[in-house]
Amino acid sequence: MTTLSADRLRGFRLIAQLLAPSRARPLPEGADIHAASAHMLAVQAQNLRAGVTALGLRAGVTDLAEAALDDAGVVRSWSQRGTHHLLAAEDVRWMTRLCTPRVQAASEKRRSGLGLSDNDVDTCRTALLVRLAATPAPLPRSEAYQVFAEAGVNPDGGRGPHMLRHFGGEGEIIQGSRSTGTGRSEDTFVLHDAVVPRPRDLTGKDALRELAVRYYRSRGPATVKDLAWWSGLMLRDVRTATALALDTGTVVTLNAPDGRILHLADWQRDVTDAEVDNALSTPRDLPAFDEYLLGYTDRSDVMTDAVAVEVGPTKNGLFHAFHIEDGTVTGRS
Repeated sequence: MTTLSADRLRGFRLIAQLLAPSRARPLPEGADIHAASAHMLAVQAQNLRAGVTALGLRAGVTDLAEAALDDAGVVRSWSQRGTHHLLAAEDVRWMTRLCTPRVQAASEKRRSGLGLSDNDVDTCRTALLVRLAATPAPLPRSEAYQVFAEAGVNPDGGRGPHMLRHFGGEGEIIQGSRSTGTGRSEDTFVLHDAVVPRPRDLTGKDALRELAVRYYRSRGPATVKDLAWWSGLMLRDVRTATALALDTGTVVTLNAPDGRILHLADWQRDVTDAEVDNALSTPRDLPAFDEYLLGYTDRSDVMTDAVAVEVGPTKNGLFHAFHIEDGTVTGRS
């Protein structure tokens, strides 16, 4: 185990996150939205436009259109932490079922405060699944609320959003393309199985291994605590996942200057000093909620506390678009 300098750590992260080139990184050449999405595993998309921009930057596609996601096999769903992410379609179900049980349990505890019973939720789930099975086109949010109302449950007072998010966390429904048919843009929903023909079927240790391998290879160098925060899993599960990833040989370990144990891709050992210098010397503007910050719980490697006051997170958990120099966040962009 050797020690990684602070500058090299930032350069490695920029390269791992597809924000800078390296011959060592085993990815297809050219603009490939699906390949970029699969490499990143999940890209924060609470703000859809920002998420699409973030994915476009990593795919080498300027001004990526939201409509291009469908053709690329990329979907938006609640894969972890109870918030939206963009994922390659084949990854959405196993990631959701692995990462959302704690979110789902917390969701169930909030039902009584919303005036919802378990029976209400079950009734609305059944009604929604029946409607989606009968409707080939994505169902707009407003029409999903109408389905709930027709089933006898008032969707107002936060009940509609609560149930849609909960059902999304179960892995049966995902979001479709945004609808503008009513004159305003709104989320839509589809059955997972109707639009994902070849989902990956990963459970148990296989799912944990896949999660850790792909996280460290796209976010490394990173710590076990970073992965625990990003995935929403318990620390003990992330330790198991990390051990499984290390056993594959595709993830390796280094020390940070402060003694933290960092995990990263095996190919990152072949990144040259010139490639690191190139990554650090290129100024960048990154969108709100970008994974360069949201991929880690400890952001002190790339941002000072003073800058965090300006960029985020705010009291409401918001992150603003930001500028980086030498791999360091300098302020809002």
